[in-house]
Amino acid sequence: MLHDEALRAAQDPAAPPTVLAQVAAEHPDLRPHVAVHPGAYPGLLSWLAAWGDPAVDAALAARAQEEAAAPRFASPYAPRAVAGPSEVGQPSAHPASTYPAAPAPGTTYPTAPSRAATYPGGAAYAVGPQVAAVDGPQPSHPRHPRVTLLAALAGLVLVLLVALVVFLATTGGTPSAAPASPAERGQGAGPGTSPAPEDQGSADAPANATPDHGLVAGAGDPAAPVTIEVYVDYMCPVCGQFEEINGAGLAALRDDGSVRVVVHPVAILDRYSQGSRYSTRAAASAAFVADRAPDAFQGFHAGLLAGQPEEGTAGLSDEQIADVARAAGVPADVAAEIADGGASRFAGWVAAATGTATGDAALEGPRGFGTPTIVIDGERWEGDWTDPQALPQAVEGESV
Repeated sequence: MLHDEALRAAQDPAAPPTVLAQVAAEHPDLRPHVAVHPGAYPGLLSWLAAWGDPAVDAALAARAQEEAAAPRFASPYAPRAVAGPSEVGQPSAHPASTYPAAPAPGTTYPTAPSRAATYPGGAAYAVGPQVAAVDGPQPSHPRHPRVTLLAALAGLVLVLLVALVVFLATTGGTPSAAPASPAERGQGAGPGTSPAPEDQGSADAPANATPDHGLVAGAGDPAAPVTIEVYVDYMCPVCGQFEEINGAGLAALRDDGSVRVVVHPVAILDRYSQGSRYSTRAAASAAFVADRAPDAFQGFHAGLLAGQPEEGTAGLSDEQIADVARAAGVPADVAAEIADGGASRFAGWVAAATGTATGDAALEGPRGFGTPTIVIDGERWEGDWTDPQALPQAVEGESV
């Protein structure tokens, strides 16, 4: 669904739940609108709350406050004005507990048909199987306590299933602690981007990759006394700052034989690229260059960070990534394959690398795993990398 269509749907009080589910899956920036939409059903609200997005949390909190202030017997899903993200406050926690675990009387969770749905107003929106849906009970009389108990148990089962999905996504290589959207799995990718491979787990590894999913930067000396590993997401702005401050110093240490530099490209920010999976595509392209043109890898790595797109944008297209490769001295035939989406063969390797990194407790900081993470001889470095002298001093043993 195009962004303009999705915005219209999110602002239309008559938008059907299936369309709202697709908007939330494909357009992260519109999730606050969906969170306050009168047609957003409890399962969709719980799914939104699981992301931990501050703007969505604020919208959910505003919705909860509005529903709490409503007359006791008023339906919480009665039509009302749709608030924008700027109209809500900042909550201190997810308000998931304010939404019923079971559907309210007369409420039906919609199934998601794979066809175009048209609702009042004449606007058609493409609907796909973006969010699983369950038909709820439709009693015509007050609920018996036994029915209420069964509904509560059904709600508990739904919560446990959501938790299982989150767990499997996190441990299986999904690049975040939140459930992966269909867009992150390759659905809904925009023009100029390569699709996700059907079986990422069977993808090859780059020829010179290390066993722990690293790529050796530059020629260097394999027998160097110190190994520095850098975990990077190519959409991470802080990673760009790290490279700007420390890139030249690391290259000098590598060239004089003092260190061996290993880059670990990961994809934890796919959800911030409007469904284009930029983090995965950029990391796969880095692996492709390391495999096909290893001498140009360091320049390509630095080029991606120097010209990285902003979070929340679609990122660079495959053709634009190929332009970065050409500027770094990657042979024309290799760059052409990147432009044609050939680097996607390493998307599975990137997913595995991301899963390995996010699942390694030794790499976690105060807030868990993040990028950039620097490891010196197998131990996470806690030094101040904003000081360009800190890393060289750490290598020389003057600081740790």
